[in-house]
Amino acid sequence: MILRRAVSTLLLVATALGLYNVYADSPEVVKLAATTACGAAGCVRTLRTHRTPMGHDFEFQVSVEPQRVVEVHCARAYVLLGSFACESVKPAR
Repeated sequence: MILRRAVSTLLLVATALGLYNVYADSPEVVKLAATTACGAAGCVRTLRTHRTPMGHDFEFQVSVEPQRVVEVHCARAYVLLGSFACESVKPAR
């Protein structure tokens, strides 16, 4: 009985954290991703954003001529908790 309640509670908490990761407003993650992709100079524009419970994916246009695009993946330090860290997954093309 206690084990069933503990597992149910754990699953409810994991679900809530996953929903928070997808639907919460996170301008600091967008800024971190843009800085990772383009540096301090800034990006031309954001082409694509994809949010999942496990992380956020972004695609930034970093220059107009020649057109270059960088993809960035941001994830939390621990699966559903912790601060975000971003890394470029595909260099400019």
